[in-house]
Amino acid sequence: MSDYSSIKELVIDTCMSEGKFPSYEKLTSLVLKNFPSSKWKKTHYAWYKSKIKKGEIIVPGILDSNEDQINGEDSESEIQETIDASLSMERDLHSYFACRVNEIETGLVLVENGVEYQIDAGRIDILANDSQGASVVIELKAGKAKDNALGQILGYMGCLRAKSKFQEKPVRGILVASDFDPRVIYAAKGLPAVKLVKYKLSFELQEIV
Repeated sequence: MSDYSSIKELVIDTCMSEGKFPSYEKLTSLVLKNFPSSKWKKTHYAWYKSKIKKGEIIVPGILDSNEDQINGEDSESEIQETIDASLSMERDLHSYFACRVNEIETGLVLVENGVEYQIDAGRIDILANDSQGASVVIELKAGKAKDNALGQILGYMGCLRAKSKFQEKPVRGILVASDFDPRVIYAAKGLPAVKLVKYKLSFELQEIV
């Protein structure tokens, strides 16, 4: 049986023992040793790292001891880790919501070939129809959605409206993210065709022995 009641407890203890946030390999080996049934991924590693750096998960001394590392030679590799984790999380979001589009909004139905739907302006993450027959452009963002995310979905919506097969029905947009920049929220209030939907991550653990 694990000496830890949760992965969060393990992460905090490991950070305090090492005086810094451990490497992905080190923390992963500890998580799998103590919680062998955990579906631990690099996205979870990045999530804990981000929360600790922001002070949302308190680990005494971790921010001070990591200050040089954050701003020093390891910054480039850490940035790449964050990018890789973000891309991995977006792929996970695509896979999850492509099969559960109705969880984004009741009544949504995925159109044929509606995942990464190709248009002239790029690839729409998910294209669906709502219960009223309107086309719904769904853009998924891992983490906080900023100004460019709103511009992206508006661009997709405009491009879709220009296609003859979509001109006879309304086109809406839903931006899905874990959080939103305040300017995105204010802008969306003036765009009735755009809705913001916030998701929350959760971890499911099952103790085997």
